[in-house]
Amino acid sequence: MTFPRLTIGLLLWVVMVCPVLAQEEQEKAGPAKPAEYIPVTTINPNIPTDQLKIIVKPLTKSELEGEAKAWFELLRNKARQIAAAQLGIKKTNEAMAANDQEAAKNTLEQVQAVKAKAEEDAKKAEQQITEAAQKELGLDGVKVGEPAKEDVAEGDRAENADDESPAEEPATEETTAEVAPAEKTAEAEKAVADTKGQLLVDVTVLQEERSSLINRLNIVLTSLELKGGDVAEYRKYISAVSPIEVDTSDVTATWATLVGWLVSKEGGQRIGWNLSEFILILIASWLIAKLVQVVTNWLLAKKLRLSQLAESLIARTIKNVVMIVGFAIALTALEIDITPIVAAIGATGLVVGLALQGTLSNFASGLMILINRPFDVGNVVTAGGVTGVIHQMNLVSTTFKTFDNQTIHVPNNSIWNNVITNITANHTRRVDMEFGIGYDDDFEQAEQIILDVVNAHEKVLKKPEPQVITHDLGESSVNIVCRPWARTEDWWQVKTEVIREVKRRFDEAGISIPFPQQDVHFHTKIMPPVDQG
Repeated sequence: MTFPRLTIGLLLWVVMVCPVLAQEEQEKAGPAKPAEYIPVTTINPNIPTDQLKIIVKPLTKSELEGEAKAWFELLRNKARQIAAAQLGIKKTNEAMAANDQEAAKNTLEQVQAVKAKAEEDAKKAEQQITEAAQKELGLDGVKVGEPAKEDVAEGDRAENADDESPAEEPATEETTAEVAPAEKTAEAEKAVADTKGQLLVDVTVLQEERSSLINRLNIVLTSLELKGGDVAEYRKYISAVSPIEVDTSDVTATWATLVGWLVSKEGGQRIGWNLSEFILILIASWLIAKLVQVVTNWLLAKKLRLSQLAESLIARTIKNVVMIVGFAIALTALEIDITPIVAAIGATGLVVGLALQGTLSNFASGLMILINRPFDVGNVVTAGGVTGVIHQMNLVSTTFKTFDNQTIHVPNNSIWNNVITNITANHTRRVDMEFGIGYDDDFEQAEQIILDVVNAHEKVLKKPEPQVITHDLGESSVNIVCRPWARTEDWWQVKTEVIREVKRRFDEAGISIPFPQQDVHFHTKIMPPVDQG
């Protein structure tokens, strides 16, 4: 029976069989004290994490507490194995530094004994936990993860080949002779070095197994925490044992630890794959967001026919939402739990809302601007004390591009609560000009000259007809108004060109354009001569 089939059977047992059996047992036993819960998810310590998440979902709080204890026991024994191996490395370093062969030999024996005891205890604990789970599921006759028949056959053949190997030749007199002290020292040093190398390999493997157990324990703890369980002690223990310790005083051990972590599935490979997933998800999110923005712009332009400001704002908002969702998914690829982040954002929402009352006011004003549509992108507008071309808008501010190429961000609240003048909202616009002539000049001739100049300009509209009329007798001049009409985009050109041409024609006709002046009159009084007698 393969492991996936065992997993399916385990899930069905948890969902359907377990509650029925528990009810039958309760009915038979009556009000007697319920039996101690036997964990079942530990049937295989290497169970895939995605399957474990499904299995623990229907379990109750009390059942998850039992599962957490079992996984914690496996982790605790693995931590003991790592500690024993690390202690062995320290001991071998002492043996390598010692010159006493006997002391080195005793040290190696101690290291092997401690390591063997830790391995034996860990295997015994794991066997007890897995056998209990198998027995609870009725699978006590099946060995999970049992090697395939071909592998067993190959292993047997290898063992038989070893057994059939030629027997060692009896020692000759030379081999049984007493070994020289120098050779004994070299052999002792080699034995210590070999022992240390094996311990370094063992530590790397054990740390990878520890990371695997921590991942599975965290899955159980997360489900237990969601159902009201207290997991603080478990989390503290995981934080205490999970870091990889590096002995910087031992260069060999440091290098072996780093290399082992980089090549391990639960270390460097896992981090590299997670980072790759993170980057790929961000890129995919950006591409999807851009596509959604383009599609949204097209739908809004073709179907709803909103203003360009509204279309741009809605499309950018949807794009940002897609990017935020993609970033949250990317964080999960880094195995970062975003639930606390979301909860923290929700908890601080009220405080942020109170602190950003002005921003919320701008938000409301932005909505009113979008609904009433007083201007659009590309319009020349005077609002909030600024005159310029509308560049873009969000729910907080509006961006103006002035005619001298300045970018000004005006809060929406300042715009909506003041007068808004949309200079280019209409297709045509009247050009208002006023010319002053001297009192000694012929005003009728001046009117005709101005009218001829206006009618001759190609961008002055024929309808409405331009108006040229003398309307004011000023302090220094007779004032004549000129009011032709032009397309909005031609307004500035019409005004400047008409003024230039009128000035030239006035000069040719000898018509003066007076400047403000004031006459000052002096009155002198002749005093009678003074009598000096």
